[in-house]
Amino acid sequence: MILKALLTSILLAAAAVAQMAPAPGPELKKLDYFAGTWTAEGTISPGPWGAGGKFTSTGSAEWSMGNFFLVGHDDFKMPAELGGDGKGMRILGYDAERNVYTSDSYNSQGRRDIAEGTLSGDTWTWKSSHTYSGQEIQERSTIKIVSPTSYTMKYEVSMDGTNWVPFMDAKATKAK
Repeated sequence: MILKALLTSILLAAAAVAQMAPAPGPELKKLDYFAGTWTAEGTISPGPWGAGGKFTSTGSAEWSMGNFFLVGHDDFKMPAELGGDGKGMRILGYDAERNVYTSDSYNSQGRRDIAEGTLSGDTWTWKSSHTYSGQEIQERSTIKIVSPTSYTMKYEVSMDGTNWVPFMDAKATKAK
């Protein structure tokens, strides 16, 4: 009898917690733009990283974990001197306490990137930093929504956070 009462209490407590579980906020719905299958093509500018060249990417993203995170996977082709072809994975979310979007990405070249993003009108801005050979490099990606099925992207780098150098320009198109 005691076991039955304990089990009933546990089940009732679990049901109460499930009813109190948070629902995704309206900020997350804005990330829905990136759900689906996308292709991108662009140009990497010449610079200290090499001669640059063309790149392409094809990938898809879908909601996961109760619609709190948008998880994407992609295949990319880059110039050999920039690592060549590979695969990537990205998890987008929203940090309500800090009022910023979050991006955690990983690729088959062993790179990890953690970025924070904001949305102003039709423009997303993502910022991150990395250390290369002891030097901290600031990175900024600006995504301009052109239509429900396309956007342009500009990726820039900076040594001081003030003077920005173009790294890459691209256009992405959503499959219909």
